[in-house]
Amino acid sequence: MWILRGTLYGILAFVIFGLLFYIKKFSIRTNAAVSLRTLEYLTIHNLWFWAVFVLMICTGIAYARWMAEIP
Repeated sequence: MWILRGTLYGILAFVIFGLLFYIKKFSIRTNAAVSLRTLEYLTIHNLWFWAVFVLMICTGIAYARWMAEIP
């Protein structure tokens, strides 16, 4: 059960930190458009995207395991 909880923690942290990063780095204007190729390059075709995704899931699992050991 702690593995599932840790995976959810990791995915949630990844999404939150990712959104905060993109909001901070790229100012979103109301009349702006972003191509799908740009989004693909910044996400699924980027090695750092997957590395941070795996790192956040491992961190979430470690945190959930640590919390499971505390009585």
